[in-house]
Amino acid sequence: MNPLAHLRVVVTRAEHQAGGLAAAFTAAGADVEVLPLLEIVPPADPHPLERAASELALYDWLVFTSANAVEAFLPLTGGALPDRLRIAVVGPATAAALRDWSVEPHLIAARSEAEGLVAELAPLVDRGRRVLLPQAADARPALAEGLARCGAEPVTVVAYDKRLPAEAHRRAAELFSTAPLGWVTFTSPRVVRHFVGLFGADWERRRPELAAVSIGPVTTAELRRHGVEPAAEAARPGDDGMVEAVVRAVIARQSVQRD
Repeated sequence: MNPLAHLRVVVTRAEHQAGGLAAAFTAAGADVEVLPLLEIVPPADPHPLERAASELALYDWLVFTSANAVEAFLPLTGGALPDRLRIAVVGPATAAALRDWSVEPHLIAARSEAEGLVAELAPLVDRGRRVLLPQAADARPALAEGLARCGAEPVTVVAYDKRLPAEAHRRAAELFSTAPLGWVTFTSPRVVRHFVGLFGADWERRRPELAAVSIGPVTTAELRRHGVEPAAEAARPGDDGMVEAVVRAVIARQSVQRD
């Protein structure tokens, strides 16, 4: 039996990244709707990123914290990476994006967050090691600050920015104007902020209707800042982890209702 049969789940990932998560929820029986709340765009000033890609020989480590960063940065290198350059990534999805370019990471953090990456890189970045961090424009400073405390010389560069897609308000009205918010996935703090912004002054009234599905602790913290306690948080990042979290939450709710 499909554990999520007939449960509506709204997937809010960027359009080009929503397919896997939508398919995973569909396979579990959910009725999936897609509401893209992120659109990836180039940085306002592309020159620092281009310069960093041309100066890779100056760095000891190259660190990616998202698939979007990989896809924004690697085309600028022409596929040529210095042999001495070591590459670290924040989790399996980012590693997969790197392998699409036939590049194998030297380190994949077990904890898919900046703090986990710092913990694993710390013994490897001796004092003075230069570390290049191509990141989103709104990236948290935790990674750069953590590496600096380890004695490394982190250099951050904006690889991409994010904006709310033009169709988001119209699509949200289609989904929510006559229906409760229900189960909605959140895969980053920016997605949380964009979702809250869709409702403007009506957010406080609509907020109790939301059953939020968080990809992990950083996104959960952002949800809480907006008055939302997640109904489910993935124990491990990724599509399957989010589906498993909703399955557990639904089963727990059903158990309470039976009692």
